[in-house]
Parts: sequence; structure tokens; C-alpha cells
Amino acid sequence: MRSPIGAPLRGRDFRLFWAANLVSLLGDGVATVALALEALQIDHNPSGLALVLAARTVPAVALSLLGGVVADRVARRTALLVADVVRLLAVSVIAALVAVHAISLLALALMAVVFGTADAFAGPAFLAFMPEIVPESLITKANALNSTGSELALNLVGPALGGVLVAAIGIAGTFVLDAATFAASALFLSRIGARRRPEGEHSTMVAEALDGLRYIASRRWLLVLLVGAAAANLTGLGPYTVLLPPLIRHVLHASPIALGLVYASAGAAGVVASLLVARRGEPRHLLETMWAAYSMSGLMVLALSQAPTTWIAALCAAGAAGLVVYGDVLYFSRLQRSVPKEILGRVSSASFVMVMTLTPVGMVAGGLLASGLGTRVALLISGILSAACGLVVLIPGARDIDTLRPDSVPV
Repeated sequence: MRSPIGAPLRGRDFRLFWAANLVSLLGDGVATVALALEALQIDHNPSGLALVLAARTVPAVALSLLGGVVADRVARRTALLVADVVRLLAVSVIAALVAVHAISLLALALMAVVFGTADAFAGPAFLAFMPEIVPESLITKANALNSTGSELALNLVGPALGGVLVAAIGIAGTFVLDAATFAASALFLSRIGARRRPEGEHSTMVAEALDGLRYIASRRWLLVLLVGAAAANLTGLGPYTVLLPPLIRHVLHASPIALGLVYASAGAAGVVASLLVARRGEPRHLLETMWAAYSMSGLMVLALSQAPTTWIAALCAAGAAGLVVYGDVLYFSRLQRSVPKEILGRVSSASFVMVMTLTPVGMVAGGLLASGLGTRVALLISGILSAACGLVVLIPGARDIDTLRPDSVPV
């Protein structure tokens, strides 16, 4: 008999873990709107926002391998707690600077660097902590619930609320609320039962970091998938992240509340996609399904580039986001079930590095392209190129996932 969608929430530790993630991402969703509006207020050119966003991604990628090693050496709950405290302090400083009118693009970029550094350690710990608190049979449903909560908080309620809050209490107050959510998240995490450090022999940190890359290289389907995803992020995610705010604000001349609602539409689609995975589980042809979703997402970005109204833009953004979320939930669930727990932090961080390394380049390139050719043309090019990345599924060996057992290749 198939277990209900909410089965993982029966466990106390997962409920606390889920709540911690939910509340911190709610604050991030609110702050997403505030950050974009503040950056565009300081510098009307999209390249300024691109630099701020890239400033978070660069350290998140550069330090991720180290973060994976740490996640496999220390208690993963501890890594998550420290990351929350660091981000709380960073956003508190920005809130103060905005309040006294001493903010600058440099200050926003420095905050982004701190956030990216915390992300590098929190990301692998988050992914590796899941199998410690959730039975293997419920991993896919737990990931779908996490994704549902994340989409609700980060991309639906958060941005919609962010647009309203910026209009009502200002950008500084909005950042203060973001800081409070990190404090709440740390409180929830502190109540989760303590786990031991991950077991296993340890060598040098460099050698351990390379273990994740060796594991990926030993599985052709995973290697091809990550290379294709890296190309898609370079051509799709990077430019899209930078170009959506100026499309809504400067091209379609919509209000901050409208920008929040466009973000929210993407979140709503993500919720639907996550619940769909939770209900239907893993499809028979996993990789083909994932890449079909990712490629169709690129086509939605292409449609977004030609959106004549904010409402049409919201529908296109929703389609693009929902398709990506659907593919991502399937990917993370397979990764958590396939990789041995003692190296999951390193494998997840190595995969993150491979996928995200070129994303900051895409952000900057998207901003520069928009400055030279216009936002619509930049989005058009982004959509075409990212949709074409799905052709990697035709590479020999790229669809051989079902022929490999999780433990078939030693690390």
C-alpha cells in the first residue's frame, strides 16, 4: 500500500527540520524582493544586480567542496546551526545600513559573499542530513515535502509578502524580518535530536573532497547529467535570475507588488510540481523525464522574453520554475538513495560545484547582454540555448541509470 504524502511528517525530527527550512526560506523569499529593489534603486542598470547575485553564488560554489568534507566530518545539525547564525548576523548588518541610508552595492555584495559562504557549508549538510532523520522508503516523499515547503515559502508566499512589506514598512524593515527567520530556524534545529558525526575513515581534506568527484566520474549517467545541468545554468538560470526583475520593473513598468506576485506565481508552480512527485513517485524513465522537464523550462523562458503583460510573464515564469522543480526533486531523491551516507556530503557538494560553477558567469553575461541588446533579446537567447541543453540525453550512456546498482562502483 502506498504511504500518504505527509508520512515523513509523522517523525518529530523531520517536522522540526522541515519547519526550520520553511521559516528561513520564508524570510529569504521576502528578502529576494527587497534585495532586487534595493540593488536596482542604487544602480538602475541590470549589471549592478547581476554582480550582487553573482557575489553570493561564487563563494557558494568555490567553497562547496570544503563544505562537503565538513558535512562528512562533523555533526550535520551543527553545520546547519552555524550557517543560520552567520546569515542572521549578515542580514542584520544590511538592515542597519539601509535604515541609516549608508547602503551601497559593495555592501550588498559583501552580504551576498557571506551568505554564499554559509550556503557552501549548509547545502551539503542539508542534503546529507535527510537520510539520517528519514527512512529510505520515505526519502522521495520527504524531498517532495521539503520542496513544497521551499516553494511555498521562498517562491510563493515570501515574494508576495515581500512586495507588500516593502511598500508598507520599507526595505530595512523587510531585512529585519529576514534576520528574525534565521533565529527561528536555528531554534527549530536546536531541538532536533543530536546525531553522531558521520562514520568512516578520514584522510586529508583534499583527498576527501576528490572522493565526491571520483564517485561522479564513475557513473556516466550522473556525469553527463551534471555537465548538461551546468550548461543549462550558464545559459538559462544565470541570465533568468538577473533579467526577471528588470523585465517586470523596467520593460513592463510594473510595481514592486507585481514583481512579488510574479515570483509568487513561480512558487505556486513549484508547489504543484513537488506535490506531483510526492503523489506519483519516480517515473519509469527517470532521466528522459527529467531532461524533458528541463528543456521545456527553457522554452518557457523563451516565451517569457516575448510576454506583452505582467500576467503573461507570471504564467511563463510559473511554467519555467515548475518544470525545473519537478526535475530537481527527482534528481535529489535518486542521489540520496544511491550514494552511501558516509560520503553523501562530498558527492552532493561536488555535484553542486559542477552544476553551479558557470552560473555566476551566466548572471554577469545576462546583465551585460541586456545592457547591450535589451532585456527581451537577452531572455530570448537564454531560452533557446537552455532548451537545447536537453540534447545531452542523446549522449551514449547518458540514460543507463537503471543498469547501475547504488553500490556497484567503489569510491
